[in-house]
Amino acid sequence: MDRPKKNNSKSTGRKSPPERSSPKAASRDKVRAESKALELEVYRTLGGLASRRTPRATLFARFLEIALKGLSGTSGAIYLRDNSRGPLKAEAVEGCSDNKTYRDIARLTVNAGHAQHKRVRAAKAEQNSLNRAATVQNVLSVPIKLKGECLGALTLTTLGATPLEADTELKRLATLANHFSTIMARAEIFSELDNRISHLSALHDIGSLLTSTLDQGLVRHMTIEALTKLMRTETGSLLLIDEETNELYFEVALGAEGEKIKRIRLGMGEGIAGWVAKHDSPVIISDVMKDDRFQSTFDHKSKFRTRNMICTPIKIHGRVIGVIQAINKMGGESFSQDDLKLFELFANQVAIALDNARLYEKLRDTFYATSEALAEAIEKRDPYTGGHTKRVLKYSLAIAQELGLDADTTETLKLSAVLHDIGKIGIADSILRKDAPLSDEEAKTMQSHPALGVEIIKHVPHLSEVIPGIAHHHERIDGHGYPEGVKEIPLVARIISVADTFDAITTTRPYRKGLPVDSALKELRENKGKQFDPPVVNACVRAHKKGKIGKNSPKTAQNRLKTP
Repeated sequence: MDRPKKNNSKSTGRKSPPERSSPKAASRDKVRAESKALELEVYRTLGGLASRRTPRATLFARFLEIALKGLSGTSGAIYLRDNSRGPLKAEAVEGCSDNKTYRDIARLTVNAGHAQHKRVRAAKAEQNSLNRAATVQNVLSVPIKLKGECLGALTLTTLGATPLEADTELKRLATLANHFSTIMARAEIFSELDNRISHLSALHDIGSLLTSTLDQGLVRHMTIEALTKLMRTETGSLLLIDEETNELYFEVALGAEGEKIKRIRLGMGEGIAGWVAKHDSPVIISDVMKDDRFQSTFDHKSKFRTRNMICTPIKIHGRVIGVIQAINKMGGESFSQDDLKLFELFANQVAIALDNARLYEKLRDTFYATSEALAEAIEKRDPYTGGHTKRVLKYSLAIAQELGLDADTTETLKLSAVLHDIGKIGIADSILRKDAPLSDEEAKTMQSHPALGVEIIKHVPHLSEVIPGIAHHHERIDGHGYPEGVKEIPLVARIISVADTFDAITTTRPYRKGLPVDSALKELRENKGKQFDPPVVNACVRAHKKGKIGKNSPKTAQNRLKTP
């Protein structure tokens, strides 16, 4: 059996000399190490900036700086365009003036979609004892791809490199550009997420704002004010459909000449808004002057120049009720598809707010009509006070206007005035219809009508706000009123008290003749601080001077009037 051969080096105790690398191999290793270090710097520096939502312009400038340093470039530029057909725009420039050579090779790179380079000679010759030829420059250009589409190019120059070395530099530059594209794509995602969050936050705030009131007029004005902020436009308008005429009319038009525009009406299908309403389809118009649907009448009347527009229908339960327009994007920009998506979401919120306000108003009107019918039915039991409720309502609202009451308090006052005598439904006809002064016992029964009114209304939860006005409208601020004799009286009740007394004094009853308005005002003044609240009496006097109170003589029940 053959024995294995012995290792001579071991037998002699000598070690084999290490294999020496060639200069070319060492150079390649150095290039690889430099390339990896450069790539690492791109990821470490730009990746950190991208994660911090750094502006895109800063990312471009920083990347160009790293690329020039890593490839010993003398100058460079980054070009980008917004879409596949748009012109190239220099996003970052270093060491040059964005010259024609750079732009031309960048355009070729973008169109071809791959890296390339061009060897040119410098305009100024480098003078020395051995060479009088112009210095050779390599113009390297690699594509920048975002979202899989070639939208730009990175172009820079290096000096004195051989064609082979230029190819190596081009490959390194292409690798860097690929890494940069990855970082840019991530930055775009961050930016898009930020925009979406910003838009959702804005829509949430707008939704809260629009649903903060059920006043249709206020909702409509708030809609356009919110629209101009959200879409960053110069102005906007809201047009609603008149169901009787099937025309569009301007409900809200901002600007100094908005009132003139509001007088214009559009037939269904007429103009851009009419087209949108008829076809139930949104539109983006970059240049309205080139659109046959645009009507310059609005610009002539308002002295306003419309450049671009985005318009979308407003729908409730699948039915178009109007359209909204955002006009003239700020900064000279054009509307995008992202703008349209955001605008349609906004339109949905507007539709909900308008529908809520419309339903509330309809319900409120029905409720008022029912309350007024009930009050009128009670008055029919007491023909001597015909029209009393309507007059008290009128006087109360005139006083409220002089006092500058807010809308909510005025609404409560309005309903309280309508129902202030609802308790008389529980008073016997023998007392209510008596055509002579009441006895003490009868007067006591009559004075129970505020408490009876509270008993009736408290079973309707939605009417809880009117109870104070019903319960205390016969109380006095000196505590000698009825039914409880309290001094702390709600403002609504204090107003109704003055309005009710003014009407009672000036209205003819079966047992006495109505007094002149001046006499009623005199009695109110004399009882300020005793029976009546002074500011309310003063407001009543001011309203009278303006013709809001006591202008027309109240109606009387002459058919039941006794001869004194």
